[in-house]
Amino acid sequence: MNEVSITIRICNRNYRIKVDIKNEQIVRDSIHQISQNIEKFHKHFPGRDDQDYMAMVLIDFITSKQNQNANTLSNEFILEKLKKINTLLDS
Repeated sequence: MNEVSITIRICNRNYRIKVDIKNEQIVRDSIHQISQNIEKFHKHFPGRDDQDYMAMVLIDFITSKQNQNANTLSNEFILEKLKKINTLLDS
């Protein structure tokens, strides 16, 4: 595995991490998105500390991910039902 050490910055703190070379840009893009979300919460909820903003971003991310998973499962369920209906109509 080819790893590279990179420094990321979140809430004015630097973190040195090792990532697979092929995932470096994904990690950098993710950090950029995290920083944008922290800034968004900072504007909407001024006066909080950095830990609060990171918690808000984390909750927002997990909630969004769970909604995506629920939608995917719902779509798969609907697709399966449509396939069954199509099979019945074809027979």
